[in-house]
Amino acid sequence: MSRDGPAPSPPAVLVAVHAAAPAVVVREVYAGVEEQGIPTAPAGAVDGGAEDAGAEQLGRHAAAESRLEVGVGVARDGTVAVHHALVPHVLLTLGPGAGPAQVRVLGGDAARIVAGLPLRTSLRPVEPPGRC
Repeated sequence: MSRDGPAPSPPAVLVAVHAAAPAVVVREVYAGVEEQGIPTAPAGAVDGGAEDAGAEQLGRHAAAESRLEVGVGVARDGTVAVHHALVPHVLLTLGPGAGPAQVRVLGGDAARIVAGLPLRTSLRPVEPPGRC
């Protein structure tokens, strides 16, 4: 018996990262998710390229691709956004000034959404600095 096309990707929280995103932020997102026992994987390329994509667009893209329906986006400036494919707005965000421990907790909360566990951060979106 043969299958046509590529094998389906394993269930994972997908992470879409801008090419110039801070490495420490990306590392802490992955670490936070994996500490909760949920696998992670990089998301595929964003349609139209990710050069100008923000964390929300990247997170939405990752959630749409994820078999677990949860994705994380990391923007060029270090902003992080967590999305669920069935929710139209961003669930959790951290601005570019967040420390590594905060980023790790946010990554862990992305995994906790999948696992159905209580979050350690607020579900209320936090506006990045400069927005009114």
